Amino acid sequence: RPVVLALQFTPVQRAGQVVRVIVEGREITGQVEAVREAHLARAALEALLENVQDGIVACDAEGNLTVFNRMSREMHGLDRAEIDPSQWSRYYDLFEVDGVTPLPQERVPLYRALRGELVQGAEMVIAPRGLARRTVVASGGPLTGPGGQALGAVVAMHDITDRQHAEERLRHEALHDRLTGLPNRSLLHSLLEKTMQRFEREPNHPYAVMFLDLDDFKNVNDVYGHLTGDRLLLETAARLKDAVRKTDTVARLGGDEFAVLLDAPCDEVNALRVAERLQRAMARPFRLQRDEVRVSTSIGLANARRAYTRTEEPLRDADTAMYVAKRRGKNRTVLFEQSMHDQAQERVDTERQLRDALRDGQFRLHYQPIMELAPGRCVGFEALVRWQHPARGLLGPGAFLEVAERTGLIVPMGAWVLREASRQLLEWQADPQLSHLLVSVNLSGQQLQVEAGGEHDLLAMTFPEGLHLEITETSLVDTPEAMRTMRALHRRGVPLMLDDFGTGFASLAAAQRFPVDTLKIDRSFVAPLPGDGDDRHSAIVASVVTLARHMSMRVVAEGIETPEQARAVQDLGCRFAQGFLFARPADAEVAAAFARAHA
Repeated sequence: RPVVLALQFTPVQRAGQVVRVIVEGREITGQVEAVREAHLARAALEALLENVQDGIVACDAEGNLTVFNRMSREMHGLDRAEIDPSQWSRYYDLFEVDGVTPLPQERVPLYRALRGELVQGAEMVIAPRGLARRTVVASGGPLTGPGGQALGAVVAMHDITDRQHAEERLRHEALHDRLTGLPNRSLLHSLLEKTMQRFEREPNHPYAVMFLDLDDFKNVNDVYGHLTGDRLLLETAARLKDAVRKTDTVARLGGDEFAVLLDAPCDEVNALRVAERLQRAMARPFRLQRDEVRVSTSIGLANARRAYTRTEEPLRDADTAMYVAKRRGKNRTVLFEQSMHDQAQERVDTERQLRDALRDGQFRLHYQPIMELAPGRCVGFEALVRWQHPARGLLGPGAFLEVAERTGLIVPMGAWVLREASRQLLEWQADPQLSHLLVSVNLSGQQLQVEAGGEHDLLAMTFPEGLHLEITETSLVDTPEAMRTMRALHRRGVPLMLDDFGTGFASLAAAQRFPVDTLKIDRSFVAPLPGDGDDRHSAIVASVVTLARHMSMRVVAEGIETPEQARAVQDLGCRFAQGFLFARPADAEVAAAFARAHA
């Protein structure tokens, strides 16, 4: 094989003349190959360093840069610049990870490595002049020779800018509402916690919390669709932000519920002023699909208290005050008072006890007679639920029906009432003296909306002949489920009564729209009878009787308490009535005795 020789030529002279040349040869094939391999290795290393996706920076023992690969140059904004390495630092700045604090030389990773420090995961921000900033994490250490002599230092830098942006985006999404971009419940709790801690240190810097709910927002979604509803929520968010101070925080808690943290200092007077601005902002009409729509807002307000120790407490009280605003007619601001919390706690306790009552069979039915006036005959009863409370005794519906409606417990409770009333009616009908009786049972609007096949579906129940179902106009819900249920019951021959007739906003329309057989005139029209010269109530009762006659309906006058009232409604053409004049609601045994006595 070929070899490489290193030749040395030595001339031999005589009398000043070169008479011969001595040639000495030494084979250096291995040395040449080693040098070539070293050059190839260096070229490969340089190519590798130029193409890795991390920045590599190295220096010699004096701190002079020896390696500054392509990715490093890109990170520092020097990719195309033909600049002497000693001048590179003029074209970029280094900052701490916050991107604001300049990075001192003693904290530069390469400088730390040159001092002999092992650098692990050091984050810094490289800010090239006129280019986007990059956040990198650097690791490296000193370079030493075989004998331990210092040769310099090397640092590798990994670009985490994109990852950091993704993490920031995830953090933002975790703390902000996706639709409106407002802070969400988690961020609100965090901000409120800091505010409460400051108030504990500085009691003269109070704060306040508002809970806002759009009134009847569901109607917007039902009429215009959810996309339009979302646009309204976006506009609402913008209006609320414009109406508060820069130091305040508007958050969306979900659905159409918003909260506002009024930062210190914000006493009761200032909080109410902000609430007035919010109400004015929301009072302006919204433009929805070429329509101008007004959506009012109910606001609950809770001011700072030393008794608050957890963020849930002021939010809870503001929420409680907001629901009081709803009950007082909506479109208003209500300031929280301790009595509201006591009442809310009472409702929570009542709900828990109602569940126990359903499980333990604590409900009872009492029956109030329905009388045919002319013969004075008892034709039936209205079944009224009572609660035999283990500690408080027998409770009327005023003590628990509102909670039952609000929590949905009215549905299973109503199903129990129907079953028990049906059982009692069948028992009475087996007695020849009582076989003519009817029993009416009040239905909640929620019972009409139980989906087909669901538990407590009215259409899956069997009703005996003589059982009548009462529906108040104010509880009627014009939904496909409610209409389906009412019409199906009517087709099955179950008589329907429209209770409290005249108290709603569209009584005549309700009487025509819904398949009812009997109108029960509300006691508010009966109480003023027979009157003292003002015949408006008499005219109303007479009109209802005439309407019912034309529509082939029966009429029952409610709330009869005096003989004069009984005679007055009878003179106006009303055949049936009920009220305390005849009897108060009583248990089944007493009711049966009354029916026998008035047969």
